Amino acid sequence: MSLTQIDLEKKLAELIDQHRVPGAQLAVLDGDTITEVAAGVLSIRTGSPVTTDALFLPGSIGKLYTATLVLMLVDEGLIDLDRPVRSYLPDFEVRDTHARDTVTVRDLLRHTSGFDGDVFIDTGRGDDALPRYLDAIRDLPQIAAPGSIWSYSNSGFSILGRLVEVVGDTVFETALRDRLLAPLGLQQSVVFAEDAIPHPLSVGHEPDPEDPDSHVVSNPWGLYRSCGPMGASLVASAGDVLRFALLHLDGGVAADGTQLLSEELVAAAQVPQVSLVDDTVLGEAWGLGWILDHFGDVAVIGHDGNSLGQNAFMRLAPEQRFGFCLQTNVESALAMYRELADWLFSQRLGVSLRQDPAALPTRVVDDPDRYVGTYRREGVSFEISATGDGSLVAGLHVTHAAAEMQSMPPMDDLPLVPVERSDSFLLRVPIADSDLLAVFFNPDDATAAPTYLHFGGRAHQRI
Repeated sequence: MSLTQIDLEKKLAELIDQHRVPGAQLAVLDGDTITEVAAGVLSIRTGSPVTTDALFLPGSIGKLYTATLVLMLVDEGLIDLDRPVRSYLPDFEVRDTHARDTVTVRDLLRHTSGFDGDVFIDTGRGDDALPRYLDAIRDLPQIAAPGSIWSYSNSGFSILGRLVEVVGDTVFETALRDRLLAPLGLQQSVVFAEDAIPHPLSVGHEPDPEDPDSHVVSNPWGLYRSCGPMGASLVASAGDVLRFALLHLDGGVAADGTQLLSEELVAAAQVPQVSLVDDTVLGEAWGLGWILDHFGDVAVIGHDGNSLGQNAFMRLAPEQRFGFCLQTNVESALAMYRELADWLFSQRLGVSLRQDPAALPTRVVDDPDRYVGTYRREGVSFEISATGDGSLVAGLHVTHAAAEMQSMPPMDDLPLVPVERSDSFLLRVPIADSDLLAVFFNPDDATAAPTYLHFGGRAHQRI
């Protein structure tokens, strides 16, 4: 069944009302046609309506642009995916010297470096923002041996951004504009806030601390320049995000026929590199930059993005040449995304997105002591405790800089709901609008006591 612009407009308007999202933008690819619709307002402060040419913060969807720049340098013979990063960046340092010397470019692209990843540091607005960032993370701690587990790493992509600068003899934003945005003809994509001023522009929204059922405008608007390769540089419309993604559906060929990336590397980027343990949060595996998943029997690629008060999602079925990009101006729109993705893919392809394992009828855990303890990564700590009836609760303490920019409510005594999968639970945190899968695991011995808690795409090491 084909979906008309009227169908999409009606559905988007229904969803933002149902999920209390101030504004949203949706672009849907079907064959060679991209249909763009919009609903709601860009800002509750101004009431300006969302338009299809408005710019949002796609957040970490921008990591796909960084990955593409790296792969273009691989194509040119300037980077080898399996060489250590330090062979290109001699000044690269992290706390663990073995990781410093052995982490490869491939490890960074697939998030298997093993070092902590959510370090957001303001290193200034100058062209030296990334070299200064690398200097600031010289003591970045290790939570696992390189290549041993998957854990989402923002820091790894700022390192890749610096790699683009050094190997390409440029600055990151220049490479992004000159090598991708301009050749792809992306007119609603910019890289700095001041570039966005001439465009209709979305601002972020977060819960009002005095009335959590209402929103206030997020302040500040975006992250630091040092976070650019993590996705903070990109400001774009949903339609432009899909027009970028077409490069990876068309074998690396731009709309004007220019071969920007080899067909071989486009295909390689969509080959599973590592499986994910919390596979319903993002997908079942990771490629070279891409989330990889299946909706039913349909292979799907994509990426999600969070910025300050904005949340974006993109999923594509390459073989069927169908998919979408949803951009919202609220900090958590996961429930809206899931409902939209399920509707789009069931209507068009007859498949549904991956579901969480079903909750068990009781919260009582047979061996709660197996899980009790503190699990930590840089800026985030989980305290897992057992209650008197044998169930588990989590306390979450977040201290990294991105969290400090937002109003974080208390996150204590959060119930862990056992599901029909061993060592797995559903957990709802107050800053999210959906349950997320929390998985306890031991990469060395699945039957032994867990040594990690995986939640929100990140591994937290048991202390």
